[in-house]
Amino acid sequence: MTMTGVCIAAANLKHYIMRKNCTFLLCSFILTFLSASAQMSNTIFGLYRQMTPPNVAFVSLDPVTGLVTPIGNASLSTTINTTGVSLNPYELSYSYQDEDSWLSISLLDGSILSDVTVTLPNTFGDFNNFRFNTADSTMYGLYSQVVYNPTTGTYSGDMRLATCDLSTGAVSLVSPSSIATSYTMAGAVINPHLMVYYFITQGNLRGLDLYNGTVFSDPQITIPSGGNSFDNFAYSCADTTMYGLIMQNGVKCLGKIDVTTGIVTPLPTLLNLDNYVMNAATIDPVNGIYYFETSLAAGITLLGLSLVDGSIVSSVTIPNDYFFDMFRSQSDCFEAAAYRPNPAASSSNIPELALQMGPNPCADELRLDALETIDRIDIQDATGKTIQTLFPNSSSVKISTTTLSSGFYQLQISSKQNHTSKRIIVQ
Repeated sequence: MTMTGVCIAAANLKHYIMRKNCTFLLCSFILTFLSASAQMSNTIFGLYRQMTPPNVAFVSLDPVTGLVTPIGNASLSTTINTTGVSLNPYELSYSYQDEDSWLSISLLDGSILSDVTVTLPNTFGDFNNFRFNTADSTMYGLYSQVVYNPTTGTYSGDMRLATCDLSTGAVSLVSPSSIATSYTMAGAVINPHLMVYYFITQGNLRGLDLYNGTVFSDPQITIPSGGNSFDNFAYSCADTTMYGLIMQNGVKCLGKIDVTTGIVTPLPTLLNLDNYVMNAATIDPVNGIYYFETSLAAGITLLGLSLVDGSIVSSVTIPNDYFFDMFRSQSDCFEAAAYRPNPAASSSNIPELALQMGPNPCADELRLDALETIDRIDIQDATGKTIQTLFPNSSSVKISTTTLSSGFYQLQISSKQNHTSKRIIVQ
C-alpha cells in the first residue's frame, strides 16, 4: 500500500505510523558553520503529544539521556499538522500549525510569540509539507487546491511552491503555475546552499527553485541495492547530503540519495525495523547523527543513526506513552549561505552573453560558440559548488565532460562585459 497525499487530503493529516509491509512514498564542513553550530547543544525541540485526553505541549529532549524538559505552557493545542514545522535559530522560535492557525513559541521560555490564522490564496486550498530555510529565513511549503475544468467536467490537483509569513499567516505563491498534482508523505527538505526545495511526487525526487518556484530537477528514484521506497529524508548541511530510510518490509537501513540522478545508496548497517513514526526527521550536523522515531515494544523510541555507517548510536524511549512530534535540532543548517545566486538578479545586473551550446544532454564533449571572447567558465555541481574553472580566452570552446559524473551541472560563463548561466545534463 502506498499512501499519497493528494492536494486537500493532506490538510487533515494529523499522525501516521509506518507499519510493516507498508511504504510511504559541502562534501566538506564549512568552518564558520562548524564553529557556530559547535556552540549549540545536541538538544532537540519538539511537540510532546498525548492521545487521551488529546494535548500538545512544547518540550526539549536530550537524545542521549532521554530527559524531557517542558518549556512554557503545559497545554498549547489538541491537534497538530505533522507535514511540517519551522524552527528559526536566529529568532529562537519554533512554529507549528494546529487546526487553523500558526503558533510561534519561544525556545527560551515557551511563551507564545504569535498566534495567527492561516490566510490562503484560495479558501479551499491547503498549505502543507513546509520547511524553514536558514539561508533566507523564510518558510516554504506546498500550496495545493483542487481545480475544476468545466470543459471536461473533471477535477485535478494544482500544486505550487509557496511561502508563509509567520507574523501574519499569509501564504504567498512562488510558482507561476502548477508543478505537481500530488505529493508523497515521505518528507520535504531544503538545500539552503543551492536554494532548492525537494519533495517526492509519483516516484520522482522533484526539486523546486526557491527563487521562482519552477522545477529545478526531477530524477526518478531508484534503489539498485533493493528497496521499495526512500522515506523520511533530511538534509545535512555538514556534507550537503540528503539522508533517509530505505523501506523494504519495514525499515531496511539508512541511505543517501544523489539528487541529480535519484540513485539511493544504502549505508552498511541493516536495521530491519517494523516501522517508523512519520513525523519527519532531523540531523545533528555537528555529531553526524540522523534522528527518527520507531514504535517498539517498549514504546515510541527516538533512534540516532550514524551518518557514517547507519548504525544505532543512541536510543531513548519517549516517557508516558507519549509521542515526540515534529522535532528539530537547533544546529541544523545554522547560518547556511546560498551559493547559487538568484538567476533573475544576475541577469538584471549584467548583460546576457549570447552563445550557442550543444549537445545537451552530452556524454563526452560540450561545445560553446559565442559572438565574443569567453574569459571564464565555472562548472558547478548540484550543490552549487564550483568543481572546475576554465579560462579559455576564445569565442569557441570545447569542454570535455568525460570526468564528470552523470547528472545536472550549472555553467557560469563570463566575458569581459557579459555573463550567462546555462544548465547542462551529463549522461
